[in-house]
Amino acid sequence: MELTLPASILARELSLIQGVVEKRTTHQILTNVLLEAKGGALTLTATDLDTTLVSEIAPVTLKSTGAVTAPARRLYDVVRELPPNAEIRLKVLENNHVSLECKEPKLRIRLNGLPAGDYPTRPEPAGGPTLTLSFGALRRMVDKVRFAVSTEEMRLQLQGALLKTKGGSVEMVATDGHRLALVEVEGATAEAGFEPVLVSKKILDELGKLDAADDALVTITRGTNHIGFSVGSRRLFSKLDERRFPDYEKVISKENDKKAVVPREELLGAVRRIALLSGDRMKAVSLAFQKDTLVVSSESQEVGDGSQEMAITYDNAAVTLRLNARYLEQFLEAAETKDVHLFVKDEQAQCQGRPAEPLGGIRGYLYVVMPMRM
Repeated sequence: MELTLPASILARELSLIQGVVEKRTTHQILTNVLLEAKGGALTLTATDLDTTLVSEIAPVTLKSTGAVTAPARRLYDVVRELPPNAEIRLKVLENNHVSLECKEPKLRIRLNGLPAGDYPTRPEPAGGPTLTLSFGALRRMVDKVRFAVSTEEMRLQLQGALLKTKGGSVEMVATDGHRLALVEVEGATAEAGFEPVLVSKKILDELGKLDAADDALVTITRGTNHIGFSVGSRRLFSKLDERRFPDYEKVISKENDKKAVVPREELLGAVRRIALLSGDRMKAVSLAFQKDTLVVSSESQEVGDGSQEMAITYDNAAVTLRLNARYLEQFLEAAETKDVHLFVKDEQAQCQGRPAEPLGGIRGYLYVVMPMRM
């Protein structure tokens, strides 16, 4: 195998696979990237056995075909240090050694590789029903819910976001048991039989790193054992997670009838400042809703206390809620609009948040956060 290609393009694709390749494993082959040269293209594959990323670079100047695996991190570290306009000659030597050569700068590096035949078989969820939507819509969905995915090892059924078709739209929801984020976008086309599927946090993270154009089409294929995401020359696969996602619709209260219209950036700044005075690990803040006024406050014996008052639109009975500051911040960061609507019921009930104005391409966005004990 021997080929020539721009260093900048190889570095870009190698950077994307770093989040997939296994870093701590007794199987050395999983710390490598599979390099396959044929048909005028170089295909890179990385996997941790649960998640796989395949990326194709084309065209390349191909002198001979072949395949090998090379240390993914070391190869990336070497290539990214080259000048952007450098050309790399990549060649496989005897005993699976990988040679990298440049004319400018005049450079030669040899890395120890492993046989391509030892690399795990690549999954292909071909033949299953598909869901198609724009990459921009998918990325916005992921950004609106990813932070609500659980990281607790004991709650495996919550370590992902549920993707669900809904007529001509598609819905994505994530919860960690303390808060919930739900987003719906339009313009999706689903084939019959595309059932709801749990998308792992790792896949969500990798989708967030891709740099495709917003109008590029993403095809999501639901195979028998895997789910696949294809956009441009890149494909992401993961094993299907059959764990049952909770019935989230039952969690969303229909009784939050007290609405406040709150300036988003002013509230975000207040929460960030006042949370600094919270002495506990959870960084709790209290929101006191009064007629046309919201007071954000916090106090602790170790640090002190403080409050900030702001003008809002609210004409209901007074309600005070104690919320996790970071949970509230993440919603306010994702909401985008000038104002947000906060819906409350009483001190013991959940707080619901929605953007006050429509978001481009998004049919609806809802955030639910449970109160902390006063």
